[in-house]
Amino acid sequence: MQSRRDQVQAYSFVVGRLTSSMLSADPDALDTHMGRTKRGTVIGLVIGVLLCVGFALSGLLFPGRSTSWQQADAIIVEKETGARYLYGGGELRPVLNYTSAKLAIGEKGLVQEVSRESLAGVPRGTAIGIPDAPDSLPSGDALSQGAWQVCATSRTGDDGRELATTSVGIGVSAASPPLPDAKAVLVQDAKENVYLLWHGQRLRLDDRSGAVQALGYGTVDPVAVDESFLAAIPAGPDLTAPDVPGRGSAGPVIGGSKRLVGQFFVVHTPSSADQYYLLTKDGLVPFTLTGSQLLTGDAATRKKAYGGSAPAAIALTPDQVRPALAKGGPAEFLAGLPAAPPRAVSPGGSVPCLTVTPHGNAPLQRITLTDRRLAGGRPIVPRQSTAPGCPQPGLVTAQPGTAVLARPLPGRGGEGSGRSTGAPYLVTGDGTKYPLADDSVLKKLSFTEPEAVRLPSALLRLLPTGPVLDPVAAAQPALTAPQAPEDPECRASGSSTADSGKGAAG
Repeated sequence: MQSRRDQVQAYSFVVGRLTSSMLSADPDALDTHMGRTKRGTVIGLVIGVLLCVGFALSGLLFPGRSTSWQQADAIIVEKETGARYLYGGGELRPVLNYTSAKLAIGEKGLVQEVSRESLAGVPRGTAIGIPDAPDSLPSGDALSQGAWQVCATSRTGDDGRELATTSVGIGVSAASPPLPDAKAVLVQDAKENVYLLWHGQRLRLDDRSGAVQALGYGTVDPVAVDESFLAAIPAGPDLTAPDVPGRGSAGPVIGGSKRLVGQFFVVHTPSSADQYYLLTKDGLVPFTLTGSQLLTGDAATRKKAYGGSAPAAIALTPDQVRPALAKGGPAEFLAGLPAAPPRAVSPGGSVPCLTVTPHGNAPLQRITLTDRRLAGGRPIVPRQSTAPGCPQPGLVTAQPGTAVLARPLPGRGGEGSGRSTGAPYLVTGDGTKYPLADDSVLKKLSFTEPEAVRLPSALLRLLPTGPVLDPVAAAQPALTAPQAPEDPECRASGSSTADSGKGAAG
């Protein structure tokens, strides 16, 4: 009886005869077809592997000195140490940082890693570059175009007390929703100036006219903030009693009585909100509840318009108002003020923030409340070649590996709208902004204009300023660290924060 081995041998014999008859027309050929080919292939593979191993061992034991890296448009990086060089004129010139190398070569500069052995013997020149320029540059895809947040938070001082500080979040992924116009946040700076954060701006409450009590904020504890937080927020008009020209002088007869300029009136209607009016030299002008409440605490209005009595709105009917209306619109001092005092909310476990969302040449600026745990950051470390922000915040945070290409928009006190002026800044993850010498630097750093966002200059002014990224300086010997340029508006911006409101017109 045949075994399995016999069957396999018989099958192989038949297949071999069939293959031989088809390929060589001889089923009884003595040599196995393609045997030489198979043996040659195996032997060739063995020889090839041995040659590869031999070359590899030779390269490890006796490394060569390639010269293919000697190109004028390449950034040479030594494999073993990471040292950077530029090649030119038969010598290697050390470069302080990657940004300087890109500026000196341009956008076509590619990184080539070269062994120390290949670089041995090549003359070294003087080190070039811009000290303290960024040592890493993101790609255009990694540039953030997200929102910024400036938050009023706190830190623990050396004596254990809580101190007000400011945190700047660069390119936050998810910003908090803005406060509605019916709500606001009350804050206070170190000089005890009280501000109402409302509608993306700060309104200073005039303590001389008792604005805090008159608007119903006397029992609200304001949030302590520092100067840098207020400097980022656009300044609105002061919440103060309007200075009415001719206040206390005789006015027309309204509602059967002789009235005085500076008095204010109210019309109650059951189907709509109360309508307020202020008597000026020209007659009655539409007024607001906010303006009326500000007048109730004003000493000048009490003395001149109400004869020493407490100011109060005088009720009129629509028929009594109509003949006394002045020509023109509302009084100018009402511009930018809320029609009714917004409700002051308590942040609780949150902190007040200014959220700035890039939107062409008119970024959106909104007051938000953000979880305190998300409003932290790391301290800004001063360096010799950087100029401090004005005023500089205490903390900064950014998404890892990202940066921002930002063009400043004109305006002070947190304002920022219109067309951007000047060259852009490169804002790195450590919170330092580096001015670009001109727009041509964008291409040298492999950036494009659409990747730049427009931000208020007051916001960018908070961050410390590093040295100018200038291709000419990058190619010069690096002898001393250049001092960062001083912002000419820094002093004006910092000195005007405490008395920031635009004031009440009229």
